[in-house]
Amino acid sequence: MRDGLAYLVASLCLGWIAVWASENMFWTTPAPDLRMVELAVTWLVYSLAAGAALSAVIWSGLRGWRAAFLGGALLGFGIEGAVVGTMYDAFPLQLVWTPLAWHALISGLCALGGGLALARGPVWGQGLGLMVLGLFGAVWGLYWPLEGKVLAGVAGLMAYLALTGLGAGVALGVLSRLPELRWGRWWLWVAPGGIVAFWLVGWVLAPAPLRLLWPVMVGATVWTMGRLGAGGGDLFGPPVAWGRALALVLAPVVTALLVVPAWAQFGGVGVNVPIAWGSGLVGLGLWLWLLWRGVRG
Repeated sequence: MRDGLAYLVASLCLGWIAVWASENMFWTTPAPDLRMVELAVTWLVYSLAAGAALSAVIWSGLRGWRAAFLGGALLGFGIEGAVVGTMYDAFPLQLVWTPLAWHALISGLCALGGGLALARGPVWGQGLGLMVLGLFGAVWGLYWPLEGKVLAGVAGLMAYLALTGLGAGVALGVLSRLPELRWGRWWLWVAPGGIVAFWLVGWVLAPAPLRLLWPVMVGATVWTMGRLGAGGGDLFGPPVAWGRALALVLAPVVTALLVVPAWAQFGGVGVNVPIAWGSGLVGLGLWLWLLWRGVRG
């Protein structure tokens, strides 16, 4: 019972971090008609995908930055390939953008893995790293005026980015205090089964051959995790001081304070293409390199 509750809490915490990093940070500004019920549903779906990725990490024994990155990749494949199905658009680019280029690289490696690592390092290093992450968010946000999005002001962005970012900081602190999660319980299959069910429904509704790439990429990722796994140990611990965990809010605050005046000064800027190509090449390169490491054993 205690282990199951810890797994559920971990999935919800990871899901919230993913909502902040993969949704709010990606879109920068909220939709005018965004409602709390939509945010809650998004959180639950992301928690399901995060739970599936967490089960794979627990099974494999993978730890450190590789667990954050490959777990983020599984999160991305789950959301983009099973839940919403956008992974098959603009083939083959969207196999990478956004599962590997954003979910794995930005949400998994930078927000989760980097957030925990920075919180355990020197204070000046954490401050610098979070300001860099916030600056990246502001630069990325320059693209959205070109899409004709309704742009929020500083107050709106503080609610959309900073409050959710503060929640992500709370999630980091909670994660670091959870007991060790071990493989062997039946409920560890529930979240992966839910994501597979989403994919099967998508296949039945739109049986395109490209959808068969999903089990291939997911299977290759899970296999690599098993090959590289070191056999366990603390996944999120040791505990992070609450002040250091909550400092994660610095990144979205920097984004909000920089991007609003930048919109007024520059309007929309076509940063999407270089960022997509840059992060895509890095994300794909890391994924392929880890697969190669798995082959070599």
